[in-house]
Amino acid sequence: MVYDERITGLCERIAELVRPVRIIIFNEKHTPAGELVSFKLCVIVKENECARIEQKIYLTLECEVPYDVLVYNNERWKEAVMDPDTFASRGIMNGGVVLYESE
Repeated sequence: MVYDERITGLCERIAELVRPVRIIIFNEKHTPAGELVSFKLCVIVKENECARIEQKIYLTLECEVPYDVLVYNNERWKEAVMDPDTFASRGIMNGGVVLYESE
């Protein structure tokens, strides 16, 4: 699938900034005419300081389109996707698409 260059551009800048394990897009909103209105990314990192990394992304990287970022530590991510009742499993893994992967 081809994604809007604003999404892929932001993913590239996130990858350069925080060196994540993976970036997954799990939500896009469009106008009836098909114009991108907003999107949501899940960023999986090796570090434990997810709140600090999320803050760093928001304070450093701008995008023309509003976006949200959820940051998971790699170990917590692995645990969360194993549980079918978590948002990570139901909302992100089942409905998302990997846009970046380092491993």
